[in-house]
Amino acid sequence: MKISFNWLKLYLDTEVSIKFICKILTDIGLLVENLKKIKNLNSFKEDYLIELNIPPNRRDVMSHYGIARDLNIALKSRGFKSKIKYFPSVSLFKKEINFKNLKCFIEKNKKCIRYSYTTLSNIKVLDSPNWLKNYLNNIGCISTNNILDIENFILYELGKPIRIYDLDKIKNFSLSLKESPKKFLFNKKFFSSKNDLILFNDKNPICIAGLLVNNNFIVEKLTKNIFIESADYSAEYIYKIAKKYNIKNEFSIRFERGLDPNLNIYALKRAALLIKKLSGGKISSKIVDFYPEKNIEKNIDLFIRFNKINNIIGYNLNFIKIKEILILLKIKVLKENFNGLKIKIPFYRKDITREIDVIEEILRIYGYNHFNCKEKIYFSCKKRNFLLKKEKMIENMISNQLNSHGFYEILNSSLTEKKYSKYENNNFYEKIFIFNSKNKNFSFLRDNLLFGILEKISSNKNKYKFFEWGKKYFFYKKNILENKTLGIICAKNNNSFFQFKGIIEQLIIRCGINVENQKIYKNGIYFNYKKNIICNIGYIKKAILEEFEIFHNILYADINWDIILLLLKKEEKSFFKKKYHKYNFTIYRRDISLLIEKKISFEEIKKLSFYKENKILKKIHLLDEYNSKNFPFGKKSYTISFFFQNFKNNLTETIIEKTINKLKFIFIKKIKAIIR
Repeated sequence: MKISFNWLKLYLDTEVSIKFICKILTDIGLLVENLKKIKNLNSFKEDYLIELNIPPNRRDVMSHYGIARDLNIALKSRGFKSKIKYFPSVSLFKKEINFKNLKCFIEKNKKCIRYSYTTLSNIKVLDSPNWLKNYLNNIGCISTNNILDIENFILYELGKPIRIYDLDKIKNFSLSLKESPKKFLFNKKFFSSKNDLILFNDKNPICIAGLLVNNNFIVEKLTKNIFIESADYSAEYIYKIAKKYNIKNEFSIRFERGLDPNLNIYALKRAALLIKKLSGGKISSKIVDFYPEKNIEKNIDLFIRFNKINNIIGYNLNFIKIKEILILLKIKVLKENFNGLKIKIPFYRKDITREIDVIEEILRIYGYNHFNCKEKIYFSCKKRNFLLKKEKMIENMISNQLNSHGFYEILNSSLTEKKYSKYENNNFYEKIFIFNSKNKNFSFLRDNLLFGILEKISSNKNKYKFFEWGKKYFFYKKNILENKTLGIICAKNNNSFFQFKGIIEQLIIRCGINVENQKIYKNGIYFNYKKNIICNIGYIKKAILEEFEIFHNILYADINWDIILLLLKKEEKSFFKKKYHKYNFTIYRRDISLLIEKKISFEEIKKLSFYKENKILKKIHLLDEYNSKNFPFGKKSYTISFFFQNFKNNLTETIIEKTINKLKFIFIKKIKAIIR
């Protein structure tokens, strides 16, 4: 937002320099991005243009008067002489002549909170005086005429949008939802409307919710009578309609942040008196005010605690200073005791709704850099920081290992399309719907990383190796859950199933976790820990691949990173390699190839391997699964790796061979295996 220093001084009386004012503005949260010296037209006075970055929630400082009010509070709290000049008087406003009566119809609707208007007659449309031109030109607003310039002057002075129309072109008007046609011509463009707040003259649209004005009703040189409106609409509705019609201007910015409806009448009177002064016109009607629900928004009462303020700030602030700041902020103190204060928030500060908001205001006005703390205050936990660093270090290590295998890291949006849900058959949880005004197709939080990665493969035809760190979101038993996941994808043309499986096993083992429990299913394999699935590896269905126009097999691994982190945090019962100080034990490996029936699973072989007398076998891995036409009907081949270790340090080749022979005997007898 751009403001003029000379314009600001109309409402603020202080001797503080412009540079110090910029410093104070930045200190109270209104960041000064640029300060520029400018010269006024037809005047020897110099002015300064101040460019501010206004926080989205601060609707009260979207004007010169609002900034002057906030600046006055900050200066006074720091001990500087400063005085705010109140709004110029509008006591001279009164109806002077009678003019034609308008037939008006305003439909009661929650989208229109308040609508007020008045009329002026016998005006003269002329060039604006130099003082008005200077104020507008200095902030980059082009001067048009003395009537429309007042419209902009009120906008930047009070932050209250008003609209001025040519009254001679209006026979009767209505602000309605029911009478709005489905399509209408507006400034040589067709607009599709349904239940939009449109101001109509008969069936001709005058204005769309205060945002866009029909050029046929704009004030021109021959205009003699004018109609002035001051409206207040629902901020949520204005945001939606601005996105719908792609409107972005100074009016939409203020309407979207919400306005103070109590300012409507004053803005109308102020504009009418200024126009009367500059154009010689006369007020031809009283203020017509449509305000159906006056008590729809009330002042908020809060109780703030002194100990809460000091705990949040980290400094024992004097309660007398706290009261002083609250009074400067126009926050009324209703009750007071040793614990805290009961206060009432002024209506124009709609952004203050909680105790923490009040504490933030106290800290902002007092100054973030004005605390003289003898001891350093640490807001973070060392142990937590250590764990975060450790987790990040492991993630980087895994990412580097995947990079070494030729995988590219990608980052996708958390929003996904609803059409992908038809490929997921999960009755355990529900998807989370998000209202997305920009793109209605992307209206669900993802519960799978797969589809986002497939989109990248579809658009990058030459690359088939990707991985992504991300979160999955879903409803489970009325709770919103987040699950951190590592998704890895690879084309079959580049890697076979067991090569890809080996890469995933390396990643998990690199984290210090032993992959022991593996369960084979039709299209892939699970890695389990107790009842939790650590990883799922398999082929993607052809129906899903056809959705993305991919015509070759793709392997995908979904690693539940939250479970891995949970295992890593365990201290005594972790899956890290144990340290033995007395002995250094060696692990021995032997491989056996078996020809067995297809119905026999790897889990059955695993159970048979760990018989009671076998105390040296520590783990087994499925090294390879092979099917061939040369095998007898219904047969398959498994190559299994057996790992042996003995804590008594007396393991010999003879003992290992005896165990291997015993295992072969069990496989032949129990599952009728043929040793290859």
